[in-house]
Amino acid sequence: MCNDFDKVLNREYYFKYPAINTKTQVRLLRVSPNCAAVREMHYSLETFDLSNLPSTHYTALSYTWGHATSTDEIDEISINGQPFFVRKNLYDFLETANGKRESGMFFVDAICINQLDSTERLCQVREMACIYRNANKVIAWLGVPETAQELASVRFLAQIKDRSGCANWTAQQWDGFRYLSYHPYWSRVWVVQEVLLARSMEIWCWYFTFSLSLFMGISPTCLSSPSKVRFSADGRPRTAFHAISHSCSPAEKIITHRTRHVLRPIADPLAQGTAVGTLEEMTKGLKCPYTASKTYQSRVPDLIHKIIQKFGMLECLDPRDKFYGFLGVLKDSSRVKVNPDYTMPVSYAFRQALEIGLEEIGGEHWVGMHSRQYIQAYDIWLAYYCDVRDAFNMNDGEGMSILREVVAEIRHKARLRDPMLEGSLARNFMSHNEDIETFPDLEKLLRISALGEGKKTESHGCWP
Repeated sequence: MCNDFDKVLNREYYFKYPAINTKTQVRLLRVSPNCAAVREMHYSLETFDLSNLPSTHYTALSYTWGHATSTDEIDEISINGQPFFVRKNLYDFLETANGKRESGMFFVDAICINQLDSTERLCQVREMACIYRNANKVIAWLGVPETAQELASVRFLAQIKDRSGCANWTAQQWDGFRYLSYHPYWSRVWVVQEVLLARSMEIWCWYFTFSLSLFMGISPTCLSSPSKVRFSADGRPRTAFHAISHSCSPAEKIITHRTRHVLRPIADPLAQGTAVGTLEEMTKGLKCPYTASKTYQSRVPDLIHKIIQKFGMLECLDPRDKFYGFLGVLKDSSRVKVNPDYTMPVSYAFRQALEIGLEEIGGEHWVGMHSRQYIQAYDIWLAYYCDVRDAFNMNDGEGMSILREVVAEIRHKARLRDPMLEGSLARNFMSHNEDIETFPDLEKLLRISALGEGKKTESHGCWP
């Protein structure tokens, strides 16, 4: 069954895109002031230089594509005087934006990028960070509630601005909160980048608008404890996450990662503590807090081994996006090493994710450690392999073969950079944990790769 019926029709109708330089330009959709109906509106695509986006006023859309298996799941609009077919969820957004009198320039990937041109898609994927970071506003579109009960709960929640009074919420408001915070929208890999990079963001559910502050949950420090390697009954290594990472909703998990909490002084402690007055006044003053928790959007880039640990199990149509979908939020030193290529097999992206993540961990944990710290580094190293393997749904046979090559390459690079590091690597990849014996192939692989003994015996064809 074809899931790209919209693309099929756009190809058959020979839709002509305005030409762009895919490496230096982007198209934006101009939405005119509201008309009686979306079908009567005439949209247009215009070309902009990426270098001019910081000074261009536009809105970027973050949404789920949905299915397009039949004509019932697509609708027709007019762009540059030509028919163009979009999926139902996107059409619902355009209809809602029209009803809310939204106009101006919009970035909508299904329209602005020629989805029939694989070369253009590849080039534009690399610019997603630039596009979403420079947008004046990003709209998270959660679609239209399907039932009257869902619609009613969302309508009641729309009366709430933040979480400060959640103890007094009604049952219907809590139903609305659960509906929004567990919406399938939050299960997308690409949502992470779009939410983290947005300067300003609104959540739309039909005609109702919500602030991100409504979904700010627990402090991100609670989610940052290191992974530990555990082993299943069959000896297969797995990662055990901190229980609290499963206690918040998908929306809270992503939005909380976007925010950082700091203590800001709200009064002069010295003046407050030495104030002169009546006993009642002084007592009241001393009870006032000196600081208050403030939140702000973090601009600190992420490391791939941490972002895959937290968000690697989110969904995407192409498994390679389990890596490429996070490029925009990565630290520069990691991002420059990535070469997105959708023409290569999934194992190519898997290998890049392994290699770059392990090099990040190496930079953090391999140099200047005491002997006891090697055990922790060893656990983190193995935990990352488990995270990437599970994210890509890779079997251990193929995954460990790639792991062996990556370990050998990292070892070679480290020896060239610093001969003193060779001893550290060798000690680090030796078994320090009896649990490893439950999965001996992995222990042997790491030990042999680290010590340079990774050759099969010619007579038996197995590990020595």
